[in-house]
Amino acid sequence: MSLLQLRDGLFQRDHGHPYMSSRGAQEMAVSIIFTMLASCFVAARLYTRISLMKRMEKNDWMVVIALTNSFIFMGLDIIEATSGMGMHIKMIPPNILERQMKAFWLTIPFYNAAVLCAKASILMQYLRVFPTHRMRVICWVMIAILGIYGTWAVISAFLNCVPVAKFWDSSIPGFCLSKPGLWFSNASMHITTDFAILIIPIPALMAIDLPRKQKIALMVMFALGSFVCVTSIVRLTALKKIADSSDPTYDNVGAASWSAIECNTGIICACLPTLKPLLARLFPHMMSSFNGSQPTYDSHRMSTRHISGQWHGDASLGAPAEDPEYGAGDPERLLTLTPSGNFNHGRGSWYKYEKSRDTKMSVVHEQKDDDHCGASDSSSSRRK
Repeated sequence: MSLLQLRDGLFQRDHGHPYMSSRGAQEMAVSIIFTMLASCFVAARLYTRISLMKRMEKNDWMVVIALTNSFIFMGLDIIEATSGMGMHIKMIPPNILERQMKAFWLTIPFYNAAVLCAKASILMQYLRVFPTHRMRVICWVMIAILGIYGTWAVISAFLNCVPVAKFWDSSIPGFCLSKPGLWFSNASMHITTDFAILIIPIPALMAIDLPRKQKIALMVMFALGSFVCVTSIVRLTALKKIADSSDPTYDNVGAASWSAIECNTGIICACLPTLKPLLARLFPHMMSSFNGSQPTYDSHRMSTRHISGQWHGDASLGAPAEDPEYGAGDPERLLTLTPSGNFNHGRGSWYKYEKSRDTKMSVVHEQKDDDHCGASDSSSSRRK
């Protein structure tokens, strides 16, 4: 089969009449482009984890699941676009309209699953990067909230109508939940959790004295996270338009486009913090310049080299944690010494620990010196 025949098979139905509008083609292009971008970032993340870090973790698998759902969403988007999306409903034959509505019904749960898995991956990274008791409690509470409302969002999307065929054929007897009510409640929860995930690490990051370039990089990452929040809000306005519309096949283009943008941008955000080792491998000179000067907490005991070490050499954009991907060494211990999550209190505990260790070492050295002197005196006495 030639490419032209394949094109005609996809885009033409019923005696050669096309059912793909220019608006539908634009939506399909948006979905494909953003899904491919997300795929590139996930591929880079997997290469970093498997080839450079030599391990895969739960948050990595969660991103893979999110991308899988995003690909299913994209495939269903293509079916919608080639089944009259963007065209006025009166111009679409019943069999083509039914195919479009079936695809539309399936896009909703897979969109929700992709968004929720991307958020869960970010929260799992927070558990590693900020291992304080307070942050762990906050992250686990957020994961529990995601699990509860996410389960509802996916199941209610599949079973919006009973029987499910009533979703695309209103003539069938049965019962349907309010579509606008369901869409708006789920969208509101998505927006709320987006802002919560964006805000959670800010107090911890503000307490860390980072070089200017690393602060700029963190600001860029949070700006992209803010963009996810903006896409969620814009998508909500697009849902309002389709909920009030008497021509849903024509007005669904905006909601479908912003749904694709939102779920794939979330996946990209989940991947960004893990790519520092790959960037350091590809651009070693740029990354060494990027690390720049490192923070010094105490001019006498805690030199930059002593406390930072791998933290700024290999950490992900300056965030503290426990391995070459997220950093290593003393900053991790400083965080775990802070039961209340207060970084200044943690620094004080670290200073006390250093002072106590130095005192013990001094006592040990003094005892060794005394023992050595005593042994010398005994030897001298025996010679005499």
